[in-house]
Amino acid sequence: MVFATSPLKAKDIYISQNGQGSGASCSSPLSAAWFNAAGSWGAGPQQIGPGTTVHLCGVFSGTPGQQLLAVRGSGTAASPITIKFETGAVLTAPYWSSQGAISANNLSYITVDGGANGVIRNTANGTGLAYHQNSRAIYMLNCTNCSVQHLSIINIYVRTSNADMAPTQTDLNCVYWLKSNNFTISHVTCHDAGWAFAGWGNNFTLANSVIYNVDHGLALGPAGTVSGFSIHDNHIYNYANWDSASNAYHHDGLHIWGQNGGRVVGGSIYNNRFDGDSGVNITAHIYLQDSIQDVAVYNNVFIVPPTRTINVLWFAAGTNNLPGGIATGNSAFDNFISAGGHRQGTALFIQGQQNFTAVNNVLIGGQANISFQFGGSLSPVGIDHNLYLDLEAAANDPNGFGYMGHNFKTLDAWRAACHCDANSKMVSLSDIKANSVGQLLAGSVGINAGRNLMSLATGTLSNLSRDAVGTQRPSGGNWDVGAYQTVNGVPRALAPTGLTATVK
Repeated sequence: MVFATSPLKAKDIYISQNGQGSGASCSSPLSAAWFNAAGSWGAGPQQIGPGTTVHLCGVFSGTPGQQLLAVRGSGTAASPITIKFETGAVLTAPYWSSQGAISANNLSYITVDGGANGVIRNTANGTGLAYHQNSRAIYMLNCTNCSVQHLSIINIYVRTSNADMAPTQTDLNCVYWLKSNNFTISHVTCHDAGWAFAGWGNNFTLANSVIYNVDHGLALGPAGTVSGFSIHDNHIYNYANWDSASNAYHHDGLHIWGQNGGRVVGGSIYNNRFDGDSGVNITAHIYLQDSIQDVAVYNNVFIVPPTRTINVLWFAAGTNNLPGGIATGNSAFDNFISAGGHRQGTALFIQGQQNFTAVNNVLIGGQANISFQFGGSLSPVGIDHNLYLDLEAAANDPNGFGYMGHNFKTLDAWRAACHCDANSKMVSLSDIKANSVGQLLAGSVGINAGRNLMSLATGTLSNLSRDAVGTQRPSGGNWDVGAYQTVNGVPRALAPTGLTATVK
């Protein structure tokens, strides 16, 4: 019994585009055609099976619309199959197939690993280029316990003109997965794509990735119910290259929806950064739409440039009569949100939410710092201990708060309407004292102004016990508001972030 459950002996097979060797090394590789042959997959000593690492060697140059590598067998929990890019390995084509440069369908325990510097790219798909075709880099349908990691996926579609209406953004993906449970994307750079990552399944993870020049960073909308997602430590930015006069491509950093009977339950979105140029056709940096339940959004930083106006973090449900069930149990904790220009938009926009919680956030509108609309209810924790910008003083008398169809300019009027927020503060920008990455500086009124939420830091909120860069929050006493915790009132030195906008 012990023997039967032990991992199989690891096996290494090397392939190049047209190799004719033994497969023992990159100096003697087998070919991509050999990889794709059904007879190359199995339990034999010269076959690809559980425990095998297939090493990709050199440059693979595909033809327009080619589907290059098709995985034909599954690994096991103890012995996955790994497709690994050796140093300098590149898959390049004018454009890859809508079935992916690499596909793995109806399989399990498959890992695509970019190694030190693996790349998948298109070279001629985009505005003013030879092709305007649907294309995907990785295509995995019903791939259970599969992952994509340490890989750069670039130029799936390079859109450089707002007048370019040729692409179908939903079908231009760095990674496309569907009905794939326990699917993980980590340490992946994706830029110049439509919907960068698109698909759904239970226990999905998107982590430590960089996503930019895209229409959507993530699009997740299930048929039926999915649960258990985790989206953390990503940098998502720059959607303006997908603007159009007709608003044909509406942008979101993360768009997660439960519609037509679909439902998303029990997830966490934390330690992410959203910035850069959001464009004019933006819906939200995070748009959680309709039947979304028990999703926690915390420790995130959102910086919108002053030339843009958007609803930044949007919990959206226009009705309680949703086929997938009401939007309930959702929450926002310790986020820093600067909503850009003050003509329109809201830092935190809440629609049709039941049992909703918003605590310890820095909310800088927009036309409003926070807006609660379309009915709903608050959790016992409710809305409290937030830090708001005095928009009347800062931005020539816009609205500061919205509640059930009414607008309010003062914190007292908002409190009277929502029966909440007793411990929140509304102050000037100089009192907030935040730097360009949303970090509170010494002397900020937000330091020690937050509620201690250690008792809530379990389950999907377990990582709330630390801030966005891992600083331990105190087990006793007040927390700071926003995504970062100071140490003895002094901000922690941060690594360079590459943010492209500042709070002004």
